[in-house]
Amino acid sequence: MTENDAQQSDKRKKIVMSIIAIAIIATIIALAWYFFIELPIQQAALNVSTNPPTNMK
Repeated sequence: MTENDAQQSDKRKKIVMSIIAIAIIATIIALAWYFFIELPIQQAALNVSTNPPTNMK
């Protein structure tokens, strides 16, 4: 393995690690968005539509 091959291999490893890091960060952001924004909105909408008013006369 020449020095040039070693440099290319190192660059490839850095690129792969960067892509993996970006994917992990994006997954964390997507999960946080879902649990703290989307899910409460869905649950609130479900509660509004399934709970009829009880004080209707």
